[in-house]
Amino acid sequence: MDLGIKGRKAIVCGASKGLGRACANQLAAEGVDLVLVARSPAALEKAAAEIGAAHGVKVETVATDLSVPAGRAEVLAACPNPDILIHNGGWPETIGDFRDWSNKDWHEAIDAMMMAPIELVKGVVDGMAERRFGRIVTVTSRFVKEPKLDLSLSVSSRLGLAGFMTGIAREMAPYNVTFNAALPGIFATETQFAHGRTLAQNADKPFDEVWKERESTNSAQRFGEPEEFAALCAYLCSAQAGFITGQHLLIDGAGYPGAF
Repeated sequence: MDLGIKGRKAIVCGASKGLGRACANQLAAEGVDLVLVARSPAALEKAAAEIGAAHGVKVETVATDLSVPAGRAEVLAACPNPDILIHNGGWPETIGDFRDWSNKDWHEAIDAMMMAPIELVKGVVDGMAERRFGRIVTVTSRFVKEPKLDLSLSVSSRLGLAGFMTGIAREMAPYNVTFNAALPGIFATETQFAHGRTLAQNADKPFDEVWKERESTNSAQRFGEPEEFAALCAYLCSAQAGFITGQHLLIDGAGYPGAF
């Protein structure tokens, strides 16, 4: 299926590895030129070279930290008029007892997971509206639908972002600019492998045992593949997806227990 976005330009954040890189690769396969953003210059340049060679599209890079205003400004200066924005950001340490979190912890979480995508949106949305095409996808988490207290630093920030995304989606729908959030469950990324090794070490269990235990937390009984997530994001960025907006879409192997 031709997604109708060949020749468009996309900013993809967190693009050096994992879900962000998979999304960048999928957009490049559709003929989209890219500006890739991540904190690690070496990993970012490697991803850019491999994606560009594989698909023959133009790939630029911005190595910066999106959790601070200067990093956001750097990205917008490098690409002020994208057609597509995928925000897939990192996050500060967010697990623990809420009683121990300081104002600084809260502000850092909000800056990284809520203000970063909002400021990027502010920088690009009016141009998208003028050109009558824009696709914005934020990558958050299944825990937005299923909050846990020990994850409240990240979940609360992302719930704030969800409110913003829903509100602006209604404002910009007449201009063919869409806003959607993709809520991933467990995917077989480097981050998940590292987390599994930590859990195995802490529990004094073999890694394979811990991995299988985590697979059993969804109905599909497996980890998702990054390419599956990227396919969803690419479709949300397609010409055909103009009537899908203001949505928060779970992709978690039926791990979430509710209906809505």
